[in-house]
Amino acid sequence: MSTENSKFKVVIFGCQQIAVDFINFLHKIENVEIPLIVTYELPLDKTYGYESVMEEGKKMGLNVKNPNRVTDKIIAEVESIKPDIIFSVYYRKIFPNRLLSIPRLGSINIHPSLLPEYRGPVPTAWTIQNGEKFFGLTIHKMDQGIDTGEIYVQQKFAIDEDETGYELYTRGMTLGAKMLAENFSKLINNEIVPTKQEGIGSYYGKKRGRYIINWQQRTEDIRNMIRVHAKPYNPAETLLLNRYLIINKAKALYDDKYIPQGPGKIVDVLDGDRLVVSCSDGCLILEDYEIFPVLNEIDRPLYLKKGNTFG
Repeated sequence: MSTENSKFKVVIFGCQQIAVDFINFLHKIENVEIPLIVTYELPLDKTYGYESVMEEGKKMGLNVKNPNRVTDKIIAEVESIKPDIIFSVYYRKIFPNRLLSIPRLGSINIHPSLLPEYRGPVPTAWTIQNGEKFFGLTIHKMDQGIDTGEIYVQQKFAIDEDETGYELYTRGMTLGAKMLAENFSKLINNEIVPTKQEGIGSYYGKKRGRYIINWQQRTEDIRNMIRVHAKPYNPAETLLLNRYLIINKAKALYDDKYIPQGPGKIVDVLDGDRLVVSCSDGCLILEDYEIFPVLNEIDRPLYLKKGNTFG
């Protein structure tokens, strides 16, 4: 702690539910002061059900700012506070070097991957897309690179077979807030010796544009794409004749009965609407999807039939 008579000063740069949960944890510690919270909120945060960092912080009587970037004014305020430590908790902006140099114990970030693998803004989505069986969380020291600093703590967790991008992301936030709380005392008391990241690692950025299925890809690659973008995100989409389908769930099917017959071809219709679709090395059963414009009873047998091909 700073001194026996003063509180330990923690500045938080954070977004989404994980930041709210960590702030709630810190606010209950008697000898910890949170003189400033900086967030960058987006309308989608509420759409996805995350509590507002701005609203929850203000309810606690805390000083919360919501600038669209890390301004010189914000940095000057942090300098005047002279915090003992800064935590970056899913904050959406890069820290300038001037900000990194302010706290006496440095700045600490939590990242939802097993660094040095999957650096970048959306690692949980890429772990699903790449068919990984595990993901992780890393608490690390911040430096001038992106997710390149020395590691304090890492934990590894299994990815459920049908877990969606949203489900894994929100689970990662819950686990991450718990991980920060469990290690907070050790971090501020220098009880964890950080270690350098080993190996080159990898970096994945954000996907841009719409999520349109390429039926010439491998079955598992398409299934994983559908998992990543399933609701409440914007689901993967495809075209059937002159209608759009958005797909929320699909199951891989490798069966001698269903031999691949060309990318995107409907090879069977099960139970009236479960479509078996050919991919490059197998088939997918489309188990949860929506069609726009909606099909009427006359249209359904014309569209949902063997032989039709997705574009």
